Amino acid sequence: MLEALRLINTLISMLSGLRQPLLDMLLPPLITIGLLLCLYAGWHIRDEGSVATGLRVAFVDTRANREADQAALVAALLQAELHQYATSSRLIDQLLTALLEHAAGSARVRLGIIHNGITGLTGTNILRYDIINAVAPPGRAAGELIVNMPLSTWSEFLPSLLAGKCQEVLATAVRNFALRERMARLGASSNLTCPVTDIEGKLLGAIFVDWDAADQPAEGEKLNALIDFDMRIGGQVASVLNLRRNLTEPGSGRR
Repeated sequence: MLEALRLINTLISMLSGLRQPLLDMLLPPLITIGLLLCLYAGWHIRDEGSVATGLRVAFVDTRANREADQAALVAALLQAELHQYATSSRLIDQLLTALLEHAAGSARVRLGIIHNGITGLTGTNILRYDIINAVAPPGRAAGELIVNMPLSTWSEFLPSLLAGKCQEVLATAVRNFALRERMARLGASSNLTCPVTDIEGKLLGAIFVDWDAADQPAEGEKLNALIDFDMRIGGQVASVLNLRRNLTEPGSGRR
């Protein structure tokens, strides 16, 4: 028992002697850590513009909280993109409807957009296109919206589109089997195809004005007036598509 007491007394004496050296050794690092914590907190307070928010971000927020905030941000951005896409789609429909009213007697107006392709050695037939919007008068079918079709289907009128010109296409004169079959499914006997070109001259797609067998296609001055109006509508559609691309993802279309 006496030996245990002597051991305890010896340990107490040793700790008492080391107290000051320990303080001298630990105090500078503790002060440094304190200053670093103050700087760290101050940096977050400055970024957040609030003491409470800055301290919460600096010391309270966990990785899970940050991931949850990031997920909420992504969801909000997605909703904004969907809203923008819906708004631009309605605007395009309005433009196509104005063209449909101008093209009296036509069966439908459709918008095709070129997308996701790379020009190869054989030309542009590895590019794809979609039809993203279609309108029709009461009692007529606008036709299905199709996606990811080969641009080679447009071989009948693609040279004219690239030259910035419109072209009439008669179903009986179509050589491309896919286009002829597409027109037959729509019931179209002829159409007027005009380019959708942006202000830089880039071809984004085409607008198709269809006439069915029982319809009387525009001719002469009416046709020229329709082409002029169609070209103006194409420029406005291109502006909407470029705005959509800037705010979300590149749009796409099909026929």
